[in-house]
Amino acid sequence: MNIAVEHTRAKFWKCALQVNPASYIQYRGKNQDISEDDYNQRLLEVCLEESIKVVGIADHGNVDSVVKIKETFNAQGVIVFPGFEIASSEKIHLVCLYPEDTSLQTLNNYLYEFDIDTSNGTNPSTKSADFILSTVIDKGGFVYAAHCTDDSGVLKQKLNNIWKNPNLHAAQIPTSLEALKEQGDQANHQILLNKNPDYMREKNIAIINAKDIEDPETLRKENATCLVKMTKPCFSSFKLAFSDSESRVRLNSDIKEKYYSRIEAVRFVGGFLDGIHINYSEHLNALIGGRGTGKSTLIESIRYVLNIEPISKETKAQHLKVIKQNLGSGFAELTVKSAVKHGKLYKISRRYGESPIVKDESGSVSTFSPRDLLPDIEIFGQNEIHEIAKESSEQLKVVERFLNTDKIEQESGISTVKESLVTTRNNISDLTSSVSSMESDVEDLKAHEEDENRYKELGIDQQLKLLPIVESERSTFKTVSGKMETLKEALKEFSESIPCADFITEESIKEFPDKTIFENAKLALVELKDNINLSIEKMELDSDSSQQKIELLDKELQESIEKQEDSITKEFKKLAPVEGLTGKQIGEQYRDLIKNIERLKPKRAELVNEQGKLDKEIATRKALLAELSEKKTNRATAFEKGVKRLNRKLKGNIKVNYSAEKNRLGLIKLIVSYRLSDVAEGRLSWMKGVEEFSAPLLAETIKKGQAALLEKDWGMTSTTADRLSKISNKQIMEIEEFKIDDLVSIELNVSSNDEPLYKKLDSLSTGQQCTALLHMLLLDNQDPLLLDQPEDNLDNAFIAERIVTQVRDAKLTRQFIFATHNANIPVFGDAEWIGVLESTNENATLPIQNQGSIDQPNIQNLAAKILEGGEDAFNRRKEKYGF
Repeated sequence: MNIAVEHTRAKFWKCALQVNPASYIQYRGKNQDISEDDYNQRLLEVCLEESIKVVGIADHGNVDSVVKIKETFNAQGVIVFPGFEIASSEKIHLVCLYPEDTSLQTLNNYLYEFDIDTSNGTNPSTKSADFILSTVIDKGGFVYAAHCTDDSGVLKQKLNNIWKNPNLHAAQIPTSLEALKEQGDQANHQILLNKNPDYMREKNIAIINAKDIEDPETLRKENATCLVKMTKPCFSSFKLAFSDSESRVRLNSDIKEKYYSRIEAVRFVGGFLDGIHINYSEHLNALIGGRGTGKSTLIESIRYVLNIEPISKETKAQHLKVIKQNLGSGFAELTVKSAVKHGKLYKISRRYGESPIVKDESGSVSTFSPRDLLPDIEIFGQNEIHEIAKESSEQLKVVERFLNTDKIEQESGISTVKESLVTTRNNISDLTSSVSSMESDVEDLKAHEEDENRYKELGIDQQLKLLPIVESERSTFKTVSGKMETLKEALKEFSESIPCADFITEESIKEFPDKTIFENAKLALVELKDNINLSIEKMELDSDSSQQKIELLDKELQESIEKQEDSITKEFKKLAPVEGLTGKQIGEQYRDLIKNIERLKPKRAELVNEQGKLDKEIATRKALLAELSEKKTNRATAFEKGVKRLNRKLKGNIKVNYSAEKNRLGLIKLIVSYRLSDVAEGRLSWMKGVEEFSAPLLAETIKKGQAALLEKDWGMTSTTADRLSKISNKQIMEIEEFKIDDLVSIELNVSSNDEPLYKKLDSLSTGQQCTALLHMLLLDNQDPLLLDQPEDNLDNAFIAERIVTQVRDAKLTRQFIFATHNANIPVFGDAEWIGVLESTNENATLPIQNQGSIDQPNIQNLAAKILEGGEDAFNRRKEKYGF
């Protein structure tokens, strides 16, 4: 990696802070069996193999070896902090380290000042620990308490006054804090956590691992080194790290592999940002710069490459305007590491007006979309958080991200039940219509049969007894023809539904160890299909043959019926006149009546059959509604548990309230869509505040009528009740199965003391609303969060006291990229990468020297000029951060 690029962001560097020279082994009663040069070379080799970048020399009261070690190590890029280990007059051991360019003469002067006999460096100094601490700090050095829990350690000696000295910034322990506790050293464990009142420090001490290195191989042990976060390894950055040790100092055992996505880099070709290339930190990144330098353009360009649209129409229009003006004919390219794709790297590029192009590590175009790689990435431009605060549906989306909504919905099974309910609704509607039609036909049949009795009284049925038989023949044969058509249609559907074996291809099975088995399986499927097709061909031939026979029989029947009808017509003339009607007229009327009776007779049986189907569908629907009710209860319980977990994560800063099926706006809109007279949305607003209410209960009450609706005392008008009581059964079923949305409310703790005071989002100021939502957006997510100037709508006190604290914790497991002009975020948040954008009228620039973290003097100076509050704000931070 290019060294300049490597030093544009802070990262943890492995430091061995208690390295001893070849001669140190004599303190262990042994003789060194290799030369000093060979020992130094072996030390260097192990450092390089173990990625140790910084070593601190800590021989007992002697610095004679420093020069040779520095020469050997510096040639290979390993930084050496010269120093020594001494015992104070209280006989506690302290390791004193100094800047890398400190001369040998200066080091010896320091030893002389501490009254150390360099010929016997283990002898205690006549100077107190307090004197040594203040002197080292005054000279620009750094001190830590060596092996503080062991012999000659400050805690072992129970010297709490020395422990509380503010010039003591770090303490060495032999293992991890957790291991100390497990070993039964509860007392020191509490002291190291700053929980013992007798040892209480104003600021927690930094915990480090370092080990007396008497053999180069000892450097390989986990507790021989610690990790210090710096942009570029150097003594000034090293010291500054201990001003914020919570963020910048770690034991090796503290670092656990975290699997989350990140934007590794972004580069621009053409446009306003032409030539800018950023290698982001995997933690907190802060893009700063004056007005018009391109901060928002850069964030919006990343959004454009990832094809993520802003929330509102207004912000969408502004987003596209920014991209068109600043990206132009150029393009932007992201390098991303995707957690859902097991940490694989991809490049995503996009030109204005074109779709994103995704390439894998080999450079091949991928079928994945940007959203496939970073499904949960969140990007919010200026004021977008405020837009979420104004829109309850967007707030619900924010909350649902933490509740495993997709999993809960899938496991609830509600969607499957709802699909079945829609099916039963349609079936019931169709069957109800069919039954109604058949009932009408049966009523007509009854009327016709009553008319038939009149003819029977006249004896006409006996005179024309052949007539009903002929009509029965005619209607029965129609059924035969209908069955034939049904059989042919069924045969066609069966033929089209036979599966094939084309899915087993040579390409798909070429690497299968059991390839032969699949080849034989394909042959078996093909053979079966061929045999079935042969059978179908025979059935089709048989069907055609039968069809021809039926057609011939139909023709024969029609000829016979015509003869019978001719005979019947002749009989009409023999009928006696009745009430002025001739026998022929009476016969024709009777024939028409019998035709209608024969046509309608099957409807009785069909009605019984259809009514049975309808009853069965109604019973099925009733069971489904009961199942839906149970599943909705289980779903609500799962969400309530998720909200409780979420509230624990929010640590009292925010409280989320969840109410199942309380957002009834969707149900109101459904009823409004029925276009009932005098029933607009306002007439249904009573639904929003009713406690004892559900969609099934409303449907059930509608079925009972207007009086039942008014008895519920829901607050509806009599007109509304009347209109609702007259809606169709299908609409009632739609209401019955309607899934009312859940209602989520967010409350912010605005208390300034330990007693919480929660206020709902809609009663808060704009700044407090945005603060509440930002708290939630910062919670765990494996994909990055990008924010453009979040402080624009935030309360500044909340940024310093709450948001920054949350960012410092969250950045260990999630990447953040903020464009900001507020000093709290990059400084208090300890951004690992700070980029200071500059610009002319034509383009923006971001040179290497404008990138780094706050431990770099150039970044400090640039940031002090640009960030909100300027140099005064930075001076107020000097006491805490040392710059």
